Amino acid sequence: MTNEIVNGLELSKQSWAALRQNRQLLAFPIISTIGLMIITALLFIPAAALLGPLLTATGQSAQGGSQSDPPWLLLVLILFVYYLIAYFFVIFSNTALVGATMKLINEGQATVGDGIRVALSRLGKIIVYALISATIGIIARRISQSGRNSNNIIVSILAAIVGALVQGAWNLLIFFAVPVMVVENVSVITSLKRSLEIFKQTWGENFVGQTAVGGISCLVNLVILFVTGGMVAAGIALDSLPLLILGGVLMVLGFMVVALLNGAVNGIFQASLYQYATTGDAGPIIKTELARQAFG
Repeated sequence: MTNEIVNGLELSKQSWAALRQNRQLLAFPIISTIGLMIITALLFIPAAALLGPLLTATGQSAQGGSQSDPPWLLLVLILFVYYLIAYFFVIFSNTALVGATMKLINEGQATVGDGIRVALSRLGKIIVYALISATIGIIARRISQSGRNSNNIIVSILAAIVGALVQGAWNLLIFFAVPVMVVENVSVITSLKRSLEIFKQTWGENFVGQTAVGGISCLVNLVILFVTGGMVAAGIALDSLPLLILGGVLMVLGFMVVALLNGAVNGIFQASLYQYATTGDAGPIIKTELARQAFG
């Protein structure tokens, strides 16, 4: 297990180095983030305006003694639509990132346009993946929320754990699905099977590598929260609106930058391990010997 940790950390380190040398790859997480911000604004602001009066009326009816269920079906439908579009943006951007990274590995250079062209050529499969991911996401969320309606704290905790496990298992299953889809252009079912095969071969380094990237991101986020939270607290204490706004804006921007870097590094990590799994040569981003140990 010690070797797996060392290998995973080194793979993560080399992926970070590749990102520093090829900063154009950051464009894809940026596209994803902008898309998520737009869909959130376009969907949830109108949804809040629509559902607000309905929920208020439902509450008033319940207080008056009449039986009126809240519009849960409508809520679930809106959430599903949001998940579907959100996953589409995320998977599209990740496909473009992996496509550009694979071109970088094999040809030594890649542009943002190269990645976008790859993603557009896989548009149908991306939609299917988004549909499945949205369905899994809704199921996991409903499982987690089902425990909140229980007065038994153990049931609530178990429901939250099961929901997280369902979502986590899906995320692990599709980890190599995007590289398979990009390079092999096979069906969704076949790419999921191939993804699972490759994951089984590299689960130690794969898991540790992702954990290393996530751990670093978590530490940086804590620093951002400490600094900007202090600014917000100082703004409140000093009754300084500019300082309060500055702290809030810097906090949001800091979290966004960390998320973008994390997404880009994970995409490079995926593509590099897949490259070795299918060719035996890891290419210029990570050392082939290190990749070989990951499959040993």
